[in-house]
Amino acid sequence: MNFQIFTYLKRKQLTDTRTVNRLFVSSFVSLSDLKIENNHIIKGLLIDKDDEDFDLLQEFVSKFHHFHPAPMTIEDMIGLFEFVVSPADRIVTGAVYTPKHIRETIIETCFNTMQREQLQHVRVADIACGCGGFLMNIALFLHNNTGRTFCDIYKESIYGIDIQEYSVERTKILLSLLALIHGEDMDFDFNVLQADTLDFNTAEWNQGYTHFDVIVGNPPYVCSRNVDITTKEKMLKYEVCLSGHPDLYIPFFQIATEMLNDGGKLGFITMNSFIRSVNGRAVRNYFSRGFHDISILDFRGYQIFQKKSTYTCLFFLAKNRASDTLHYAVNENGDLSATPKFENILYSQLDNTKGWSLNDFDSVRQMESAGIPIGKYCQSRHGIATLSNKTYIFKPVTEDDKYYYLESKDRRFPIEKAICRNIVNSNKLNSDVSFESIIEKLIFPYRINKGRVTIIEESVMKSSFPYTYAYLSSQRKQLAKRDKGKTDKYPAWYAYGRTQSLIMPRYKLFFPKFANKPLHCVLRDDEDLMLYNGIAFVSDELEKLQVLESILDSDVFWSYIVKNAKPYSTGYYSLSGVDIKNFGISTKYKK
Repeated sequence: MNFQIFTYLKRKQLTDTRTVNRLFVSSFVSLSDLKIENNHIIKGLLIDKDDEDFDLLQEFVSKFHHFHPAPMTIEDMIGLFEFVVSPADRIVTGAVYTPKHIRETIIETCFNTMQREQLQHVRVADIACGCGGFLMNIALFLHNNTGRTFCDIYKESIYGIDIQEYSVERTKILLSLLALIHGEDMDFDFNVLQADTLDFNTAEWNQGYTHFDVIVGNPPYVCSRNVDITTKEKMLKYEVCLSGHPDLYIPFFQIATEMLNDGGKLGFITMNSFIRSVNGRAVRNYFSRGFHDISILDFRGYQIFQKKSTYTCLFFLAKNRASDTLHYAVNENGDLSATPKFENILYSQLDNTKGWSLNDFDSVRQMESAGIPIGKYCQSRHGIATLSNKTYIFKPVTEDDKYYYLESKDRRFPIEKAICRNIVNSNKLNSDVSFESIIEKLIFPYRINKGRVTIIEESVMKSSFPYTYAYLSSQRKQLAKRDKGKTDKYPAWYAYGRTQSLIMPRYKLFFPKFANKPLHCVLRDDEDLMLYNGIAFVSDELEKLQVLESILDSDVFWSYIVKNAKPYSTGYYSLSGVDIKNFGISTKYKK
C-alpha cells in the first residue's frame, strides 16, 4: 500500500509538509468517523468542504480505499508518516519504519519486571523519536496496564526528542489521534523536544530530558560517509566514537546509557555492525567493562526493515547492574514469538580490537585458536581500482597476431596485445564456471621496473600504442568523471583511479568476496595475472598457498564462514578480511 500511496504523492508533487499532514489527518478522521470538539492540534489540520484542498482529500481517500480496502488504522498513520516528505530534500523519501511487533517486543522486554505501582510513575523516552511510533506504543502499554488516562501519561510519563521540527509535530499528531480514538478529546501537554540529541553533554541541554527509567527506540541510520562535519565534531565528544569513522547510531548507545537512572533499562533496535566493525571498537571497550547487564538478539542476515538493506539486532541494557558476561542469541527468521536462548559469554574471552565473534562462540573460538591467524599467515589482496572498469577491461570479440579487438558503442577498436594483461573477477568463482572462461583482458598503461610501477608517458602511448591511445581518447570524457571530476592529480588522464594491487607476487590463490556455498578456490602461477572485484591470497611461496587452498576448500572453513562471517539476506556470506582473518592455521604449516 505504501508504495502506491507514495507514488501518488510524488505524482501530485505534494512536498509541502503541512499539506501532507492535513491530508493524512483529515483522511484518518473521516475514515474513522471521529468527532472532534476540543483538540486544537487535530482541528487545525482538518480539511472541510469549503477548503481549497477538499477535492484533493476526496481523491486521496478514494486512492487509499483502492490500495488499502481495510479500515485505516493508527498503524497506517505511523507507516505513512515514516515515509513522507523530507523538507530538506523536497522529495518523497523513504525512512525506516519500525514494525509494530518489534516496537512491542522491545517495550514488553523493558517493562516485564516492573510492578503496577512503578508503572504509575515511570519516565520513558525515545531520544530519536521520528514520528512517535514507539511513544504511541508506550502510551498504549501504560494505559492498558494501569488504567491511566492518556492525558496523564503524556504529561507525566513519556518524552520524545528529535532533531526535525516536522517529526516533533507528527509525534504530537499521532499521540493526539491515539487519545481521540480512546475517547479523550482535549488539548494535551506533551514532552516532545526538538533538539539534536548529540547536544546532551552540553551545558545548554534541557535537564527535563534526562534521568529516565526506560529508553527505547531506533537510533538514526546514517553511515559515516554521509555524516556532515558539524555532526562529526559533536560525535567525537563521546567516548564510543573514538575509533574508526563512526556511524551516527553509535553515540546513541552512550547517550542513552548516561540518560538512564541507576537500574534503568534501554531497548534499541539498531545496526549490528558495532559487534565486529573497526568503528565499533570504542563501543565494545565501553560495554566490556561490565558495568551494565547487556543482551543482544542478533538478526544477522534477516531483514527487519522492508526494502532497506539494513542488518540489525535488538540491544537491551540494564544500567549499573554489573555483569562479567554478555548475553547473546541469534534470530535469523524474525519470529519473536519464541523465547530466545541466550548464550552467556565472558567479556574476558572477547577481543574488543578484532571484534566480537559471538555466534556459536565456543566453536568459533576453537577454530580461531588452532594456530596462526590466517590474516598473519599470508597476505591477501583486493583487486585493482581503475574506477572505470568498463573502459579498461574487456572480452575480445576477436584477435589476430598483434591486436585484440574491443567493441564499444557499435565501434570496433584494435588494442595492441603488448599493452594488455590477463585479469579475472574472482567473484565469479562462486558460480560453476571454469577459471579460463572468466579470464578477460586489461589495458595496462604502466611499466614495472625493479618493483616500481610508473605510468607510460603520453608520447610513448601515442607512438608505441596508437590504437589503444585512440580508443582511450574516445573514452576521455568518461574517464574525466572519475573521483567526481577531481582527476587533475592523476599522473596521466588515462591512469587508473588508484594504484592498489598493480604489482602482485608470483603465486595467487583466487576466491570470491561473497559466497553462498563452500568455496572452490583457484591457485595460479602467473606473475602478470591481475585481479578485480574479488580477493586473492598472494605469495612467492607456493607451499603456503597450497596449504591455504586445502583449508579454504574445506568444510571446516565453510562452517566457520557460516558461523562467523557477515551474512546477507540473499543467503551469501562475506569473505572480506574482518570475516576470515582470525581463522587459525595450524602451526605445523608455519615457515
